[in-house]
Order: sequence, then C-alpha cells, then structure tokens
Amino acid sequence: MSASHPSTSERSERRRREVCEAACRVIVRNGLETTTMRDISREGGFTTGVLTHYFPDKQAVIVGAFLAASENWFAELHHRLARAGGPEEQLVAIVHLALPTDPSRRAEWRLWGEMWTYAGRDPAFAAQLVETDAIWEREIRAVLERGREAGLLANIDAAAEASVLARLIDGLGLRAWLDDRWEDARGRLVHHMGTLGVPGPVLRRMHAEEDG
Repeated sequence: MSASHPSTSERSERRRREVCEAACRVIVRNGLETTTMRDISREGGFTTGVLTHYFPDKQAVIVGAFLAASENWFAELHHRLARAGGPEEQLVAIVHLALPTDPSRRAEWRLWGEMWTYAGRDPAFAAQLVETDAIWEREIRAVLERGREAGLLANIDAAAEASVLARLIDGLGLRAWLDDRWEDARGRLVHHMGTLGVPGPVLRRMHAEEDG
C-alpha cells in the first residue's frame, strides 16, 4: 500500500485522532461539564454519527481525548529530550515543557484540570491518570539521574525527587492557569531546581523563554 493511498485502518485511526483532538479543543474552551457530543461533532466538522462510531458516549470520548492528549504530550517530551541531547539541556527542557510560554501549551492545563476533576467521579478513569502520572515520574527520574551523574545535581534520591517534582509541577501549572501568573510559577519551579544543586547558568536558562 503506497503512502498516497492509506489503508482503511490508517484512515480510521486518523479520523479517530481527529475526533479526539476536536474533543480536546472543546473541553479546553468550554469545560468538560458543558461539552456535548454535538459540540464535538461541530468542532470537528463531522456528524454525530461519525462521533458515535468511534465513541458510543461522552464517557468514552473523555477517555479517548485524555489518552490522545497524553500521547501527544509525551511525544513532545521525547522530541524535546532527544533534541536537547545532554543532561543540562534536558533539565532545561523539562522545565520549559512543564510550565510553557506558548499560549496553546498553557491552555492544555485546563484539559488536565478538567480530567483530574472528572477522575474524582470515575475510579476507572482515575486509575488511568495514576498510570499516566507514573510514566511522567519515570521520565523525570531518568532526566534527574542523568543530571546527577553529570554532576549537575546534588546526591539526591532521584525516584523520590521525581515524585515531588511531578506533584509540584501539577500544583504550579494549575495555579498558573487559574491566575495567569506563569512567570511566577516558573520562577518557583526554577528555585526548587536550585535547591537540588542545579548550577546558576542552567537555572537562568530555565527562566528564559524557549528558543522555539
């Protein structure tokens, strides 16, 4: 099958992703409670029949949207870490992705906040969020371990600190989304990184805006 003629399964997966991305945009804009299946269909430019073909109800859409958004986020994380290369650049990349300067990335924090709220009412969905958080912690731990080995960090317990950092980022990100004080949030995160032994020049790069 040539690239110019995608298979039926490829087309189906592409449409499914389009549905999930449309759902994410509506949830970010309107909030989860008021989002309807009709809103999502209108946003994506397809019929409700197309939507229900992939997701029979709103609960299924929520799960699909969260998984798609998480996959996109981790793909971006891996891209940035690979592009960064060394431990110093990877520490900077973690901070820049966690508390971004890009408005579209900042808007994603509403999606995460809405999902966490929903998880409080759905134990099965909460378990998925816990699993995703565990992946995030492992990614942070790996970066911290490389930073420690390179002499950029104190002799920290990388596993314990990864858990602390993940929760700190959660709180700072949600608070920044609520009060729009992103620079203050990043400053607090960078200050904490300093307590781990990150050198001053690296901390200054964490404060700076992304290079793009």
